[in-house]
Amino acid sequence: MPRVALKIAYDGTAFHGQARQPGLPTVEGEVIRALTRARAIRDPRASRFQSASRTDRGVSALGNVVAFDTALAPAAAARAFNAKAREVWAWAAAAVPEGFSARRARGRWYRYALPPGHDPEPLDAALRGFVGEHDFRNFTRDRTRTVARIDAASASRDGVRVVLDFRAPSFRWNLVRRLVAAALLVEAGRAGPEDLQRALRESPRVDFGLAPPEPLTLMDIEYDVAFEPVRDPTTAARVARLLQERTRALAFVESLQDRLAEGRPLP
Repeated sequence: MPRVALKIAYDGTAFHGQARQPGLPTVEGEVIRALTRARAIRDPRASRFQSASRTDRGVSALGNVVAFDTALAPAAAARAFNAKAREVWAWAAAAVPEGFSARRARGRWYRYALPPGHDPEPLDAALRGFVGEHDFRNFTRDRTRTVARIDAASASRDGVRVVLDFRAPSFRWNLVRRLVAAALLVEAGRAGPEDLQRALRESPRVDFGLAPPEPLTLMDIEYDVAFEPVRDPTTAARVARLLQERTRALAFVESLQDRLAEGRPLP
């Protein structure tokens, strides 16, 4: 049976994470429900259903990927999925080889958005030290797979916001959010780049904190296959609305962070 991959977008605040959990609304659970109702798959095991990245609760995606065996053509599978899915949208599709694994990506791109007022220069200096292959045991919740290679980590200004971009073939559990928290400590003068480098070289446990999940977005996942956009005006409008909602959600998170930093009561 042919194999299809879909690029999907979703607001992570609408779900209890990406991976399936009994009795809780999750991205993967909704994707499987919609594909089954659309008759694109019969069940996830028989269709060899896979998700590329398991985002944490509160983390959104503009380019996560799912793959499955189906009798439908890629564009037809995407449209059938969009007709049944809630709060998740497929915006591109590809016919992929039989042995295609969604988890074996060429690259993944995460972006963390900070409110105005942050200085990208010290943040960028801190993040540059994470580029390359390192043992990230002090920067991940994963206790067994701690070695990873980061191809790019940088901070830059995007309009009024400062954005932190991370690119790698794969990431470890909580890795990006812990790298962000560490870089923010350097920006605040509460740690230096040398402290982060020491945590990469030495094994004693050190915790630089965990940044909130809501400002983090999985922007894209790259493979050696070409995805074609789904020509579906309704889906395009939904993704545009998702971007608007993400902007509003980030503004709300920023207002909470400002109140906490200034010692003001929460609304």
